[in-house]
Amino acid sequence: MGMKYSDYVDYSKLDPFKRAVVEKLGPTFKFIEKLGIRVVPESIGEPAVLFDFIGYDFMLAFKSDGVGTKNKIADKMALNEAAAAQGMKLYSGFGRDLIAMNANDLICVGAVPFALTDEVASGSSDWFKDAERVEQLLGGLYKGCELSGMTIPCGETPTLPDIIYPDSVSITGAAIGLVKPKERVVLGQKLQEGDIIYGLESDGIHSNGLSLARKIVEKLQDGYFTKLDGDWTVGEELLTPTELYVKEVLEMLDEGVDVHYMSNITGSAWKKIARAKQPFTYVIENVPEPPPIFEFLQKHGGVIDEEAYKTWNMGVGFCIYAPASYSNKIKAICARTGTEVYELGRVEAGEKKVVISPKNIVYAD
Repeated sequence: MGMKYSDYVDYSKLDPFKRAVVEKLGPTFKFIEKLGIRVVPESIGEPAVLFDFIGYDFMLAFKSDGVGTKNKIADKMALNEAAAAQGMKLYSGFGRDLIAMNANDLICVGAVPFALTDEVASGSSDWFKDAERVEQLLGGLYKGCELSGMTIPCGETPTLPDIIYPDSVSITGAAIGLVKPKERVVLGQKLQEGDIIYGLESDGIHSNGLSLARKIVEKLQDGYFTKLDGDWTVGEELLTPTELYVKEVLEMLDEGVDVHYMSNITGSAWKKIARAKQPFTYVIENVPEPPPIFEFLQKHGGVIDEEAYKTWNMGVGFCIYAPASYSNKIKAICARTGTEVYELGRVEAGEKKVVISPKNIVYAD
């Protein structure tokens, strides 16, 4: 029996809690109405929630997310003398990861990401004594802001002994974006049969499914220093920063692409293709060749395709749903940014599910 993500992270236990939060705390929405602000109910359950400022032609989008367990890879590699000798900048990508995990969700609803607050929670204050490590983290945050056009005006550094390992940190944050004018909002309201599903290439594993990836690699004799390609190690590959899709998406919206829906391929991976609330069937007929890291993980973990495509992005980090008539414009915009775009399949009438035809995989809601 191959390894499964649910052995370490079980969404069947997590998702009910998420739904309970909305059910139990939904009545708090009324507390902000006296300010002339309302929670847009159609945005509940979408990648980011929206606040409508009544009487003004804008909305704010809000999102919180984190890097997950990805930094545990850097923590373990840092203990190896070879990493120090080779000058590996193990912590340099986490700032970009944090920005991307939040910004990529904000753009899904048509928002322009503009601010993030970070929380770097440690198990021991001593974690911050390593000046080089701190500099790498801060440099990554700056780079993420530069690539996304965002700012970080505040943050928090709680120390949580006995909750977080003393040699590690939890990197999370919350971000806001601007939808202006309101008609720019994207909530799947125009999603329809015949829409093409466009997939934007990923830059590796990003920041989801790392708990399973770590367990697979840590079983190997050389662990994270196992060679993947030449001198490039598996650990370095897994630490590749999450791709940001802000530039491509905002250019599409600015240039009049009639985007009907967007989904960031994160937790639950290709199951997220069916994230929209409407009961459509999403038929995938073109499956790009995944980057080598996924073949490596599948091979060494005995991970079958059905498990892989609902755990990892498998080479597709973001999906855009739009009419076929916009195909050339979408491809031209992605060409300008150097991002590969695939026509994965189409939206069809039917029950809510994802059908990955070449793999004989069906993910039902």
